[in-house]
Amino acid sequence: MIIWGILNGAFGNTISGTVTHDSLPVSGAVVYAFDANQQYIETTTNNEGSFEFEDTPDDWLRILVVSPVTSNAIPSYYPKQAEYCDAERIDGRDEQSLNIQLETGVQATVTLTDTVDTSSILLIAQPERGLMRGGWASSDGTIWMGGLPPNSNITLSLEGERIPDQWVSSVDDTTYLSEEAESFDVNDIDGLNIPIRNGIEISGLVHHGSTPISDARVSVYSNSQIRNTVTDDDGFYTIYGLPPGDVLAWMSADGYANTYSPTDDRPTTFIPVDTEGMVYDLLDMNAPLESTISVTLLDALTDEPIQGASVLLYNDTRTVGRGEPVNENGTATIRGLHAGQYQAYIYAKNDGYSNGYILDELGEPLWLEVGTESDVEFQTLLEPKYDALIEVIDDFGNPVSGVFTLLTQDDNNDIFERDYSDADGMALLYGLDMGTWTLTLSFTPYCSNDVGYLIPDLPSISIPQQSIDTVVLLRDDDQDGMPTQWELDWGLNPYANDAENDPDADGLSNLEEYRANSNPLDTEPKVDCGCNQRSGQAWLLLTPWMLWRRQRG
Repeated sequence: MIIWGILNGAFGNTISGTVTHDSLPVSGAVVYAFDANQQYIETTTNNEGSFEFEDTPDDWLRILVVSPVTSNAIPSYYPKQAEYCDAERIDGRDEQSLNIQLETGVQATVTLTDTVDTSSILLIAQPERGLMRGGWASSDGTIWMGGLPPNSNITLSLEGERIPDQWVSSVDDTTYLSEEAESFDVNDIDGLNIPIRNGIEISGLVHHGSTPISDARVSVYSNSQIRNTVTDDDGFYTIYGLPPGDVLAWMSADGYANTYSPTDDRPTTFIPVDTEGMVYDLLDMNAPLESTISVTLLDALTDEPIQGASVLLYNDTRTVGRGEPVNENGTATIRGLHAGQYQAYIYAKNDGYSNGYILDELGEPLWLEVGTESDVEFQTLLEPKYDALIEVIDDFGNPVSGVFTLLTQDDNNDIFERDYSDADGMALLYGLDMGTWTLTLSFTPYCSNDVGYLIPDLPSISIPQQSIDTVVLLRDDDQDGMPTQWELDWGLNPYANDAENDPDADGLSNLEEYRANSNPLDTEPKVDCGCNQRSGQAWLLLTPWMLWRRQRG
């Protein structure tokens, strides 16, 4: 479950209700409340079908109810919608009691054939609109599903522990390619017999010379699917349920170099196992003892260890990368290496430095030489950089999350840093050089009826910052180009798109009146009232509450 962050002001209201189907309470239904950024809380209905969310945020919310898999009730967004954006928005600022009545769906029973073990197979039904449903196979291969939306087309897929992922491509066949899945009329699913493809079986020995390697972690790839297992005491492994194709295996084990079949440090040799039902038992891996590289990161000014950073090591073709975080001494030790040449990429931007390759004297990525069963140690100094903290709020004093924040230096788009504002409206950008940076903000509501914001002219940001830079966006609840507060001031409806309306019949639409700084309800000659001077520039509402916020920052 994802817990609410601090979203849009105060908490304290309650949304409760009941979920029913055919006039009976639905117990065990999962109820979700989503905010505009798709963060959510969830709860489950009790035996009486009741649910309750306490302390909901002061924000618009959407409610989703997912009925139990044993029910024939259709999962839906409140009140009876298949899609997220079609759901009715609930005002979390008000106490709410909802009576949610789920509609009856189509139910179907299908039978799986041509497989040995059906106990772990899941059948997934995805409607063209709406939420997926599913059902687990019984020991005799039958699967019951309910809650499928009527008058819809459905695609069917299967997954399980010992079968490859596959899609139903016709009434008597399946495919390993999702684009070949058939779209079934929901009324034609009941009674289907679905033949299962069991795929191929791969096994082999993981060893170091004549010594088997037990407890090695093995992954096998074929035709875009991967399965994982571990070797037994004798170094053997077996993988079931991969689709036919060109097969590659790789392993890792403590003390040994990470190795791709048969003996390589990178993926080079693929074995064709391209016949359904084929068994290939010679996919062995011979792993050498490992080499290591230890990279220590120090502050260039203080020689103190850098904390929190990480190091990613690439091979000479950059086809394989392996990384580790630094320890308390600023050292990242990358193990499991073959002998060869490597380049190290440093991730330290979030820690007050910058990201980038360790460079040689010519400014090119430095090559680190690693011998057989060797331990290489390397030390590098990083110059400190600066951070910028941008606070994004609306003109009601609420933090605005999900705002894309971009800083570019001297109008050079090749030098940039970016972040999204969090639940507190804060965007933290790292790795900045001293100087003036251009600030750009953008916000795209997920749904056309979500809250929007009008973005003002933005100031430049000076680095290093003397204080937090705060930007105020104009809330536009109905996305009609006019701020909510301006519409409230003039008695317009801020929750319905009335941009083209002309209530005073003077030939200017509401939106034109807003842009002209004029009264949308007055037929007299227009005089600049100063009501929306805020729209053209970055500004602050210096209420006592906001002054306190800035002083605290």
